[in-house]
Amino acid sequence: MNQTTVNATPEVPLTGGPTTAFLISGTFLAVVCPLTVLSNVLLLVAIYKGPTFRTPSACFLVGLALVDLITGLIPEPMLISCYFMMYNDPNSGCTKALEAMGYLIAITTNTSYFIVLAFTLVQYVAVAFPFKFQILITRRRIAACVAGLFSYATLFEIIRAVGAPEEVMFKIDLILHSTVSLLVTIITYFLLQRAFGKQMKHRRLTLSTTNTAVTEESPEMSRASRRPQSSKRTQQQLIEKKFVRLNLMLIVILLVCSPPSAIFWYIYLYSDEETKQKILTARVIADNTLYLKFLLDPFLFAWRMPKYRKALKNVFARE
Repeated sequence: MNQTTVNATPEVPLTGGPTTAFLISGTFLAVVCPLTVLSNVLLLVAIYKGPTFRTPSACFLVGLALVDLITGLIPEPMLISCYFMMYNDPNSGCTKALEAMGYLIAITTNTSYFIVLAFTLVQYVAVAFPFKFQILITRRRIAACVAGLFSYATLFEIIRAVGAPEEVMFKIDLILHSTVSLLVTIITYFLLQRAFGKQMKHRRLTLSTTNTAVTEESPEMSRASRRPQSSKRTQQQLIEKKFVRLNLMLIVILLVCSPPSAIFWYIYLYSDEETKQKILTARVIADNTLYLKFLLDPFLFAWRMPKYRKALKNVFARE
């Protein structure tokens, strides 16, 4: 088996090859690549210029935007060139370049998976244990977490590159990083939704009890004291609800973009040589769904977060 990566670059034979898949993949990436770069640059500018983004959770947004931007700037343009070259000439000698880009794409893809998982875990802590969240979760710790996740993904690919059993590393990558991490993310989100529902129910009961007690003492005092407290709680609930929904959409993007490639890789790694050759073209095309995630993340933030759009407007207005 030629060297490749489970999460990104397809194995390319030295002679022949799925030329149609190369043309489709090259054309697809030629459209996706510039949009990925532009959208993630705008996201990073909005985060840098907008003071409302300077929170611990914003570190996850920065981490996602950076790995998405790295993918759009380095491996995707190289893949576009190689795909078109191999479409014209399957023996063009791009195999080594694809192999090198495969390592980098695996690093950014796995880091992106890990960041979504960590973001979901932090959101769960914020909802289920709000007092511990204020003590434990800081911008510095989140930034260190994101850096650690990137370092782990890089170390894993270095171990694979220096001679570890290739097929074993592929299977570990596929099972642990592409499958188990996604399942843990989904389970954590269900726990988050459950905790959020309980918290909302508890807040409604507490607010109802408090309002009843204050009203019995003095109706006029009730109206005066209830407004700022109720407004503050409502605002906090809206913020938490937005982040929970944003978290859900990040997971939906993972569920849309990750499984097609992972399914074909499971078939590929556990099949005989004849089956591997039959599914090669389909697998090359299915791998393209992974690149959609790097493009869709910033558009998701623009859709779900009004302050992101406001920050961008302020940037262009100053310019």
